[in-house]
Amino acid sequence: MEGIIFSPANTTDLREVVYEKIKDAIVTGLIPAGSKLSELDLSKQFDVSRTPVREAIRQLAEAGLVSLAARRGAYVLLPTAKDAWDLYEIRTALELISVEHLCQNPPSEFLLNARAKFREASEDWNDDMFMKMDEEFHSMMAKHADNNFLDFLLDKVSAILQICRHYAIVSLPKVNSSMEHIAIIDAILDGNAALAKENMTLHLSRTRDALIEYTSKHPESTSPE
Repeated sequence: MEGIIFSPANTTDLREVVYEKIKDAIVTGLIPAGSKLSELDLSKQFDVSRTPVREAIRQLAEAGLVSLAARRGAYVLLPTAKDAWDLYEIRTALELISVEHLCQNPPSEFLLNARAKFREASEDWNDDMFMKMDEEFHSMMAKHADNNFLDFLLDKVSAILQICRHYAIVSLPKVNSSMEHIAIIDAILDGNAALAKENMTLHLSRTRDALIEYTSKHPESTSPE
């Protein structure tokens, strides 16, 4: 926790601001899995009282990003291998619904723009930059799928998965991942739902397997010590 610098929170809704800032630090790996969250340290970082920090930590626990251990405090929690498998099972089912809807009426401008970005990707790209592009692509796909609840449900799953996607994506070659995205996009543009769903399943399974491999090698990060 030492050395992490946050800008002061200056708003009436301090809890939400503190929540978003801590969540962002967790998702990007600035606060690693397994780290203990100190209310006192965080309140000093944000220049606020401990109350909004305590409420933000409770909200993070409800979102599945933090574990609250009795008499031991709050810890950033990386999902276990079983958690990762279960979460990706749900995410894959939702993403396949998204793909099927998009194939019926492909949003060409969005897909072509995304395709061009993935074509530019290289191994030299910053991990966080590539992860953000990947996250935005999948999020926008759900938004274009024309299902009022799909985006909402994917957001719920992503709230937990975001904490571990960093560990999955950084271990995969960016060019290979980009080509998988392009294969998904091309199949959607062709209106080939069967191929698009096959490509999406393959892409997500590789990300899932990379995460499960990481959690298997770092069991200390899946539960407080």
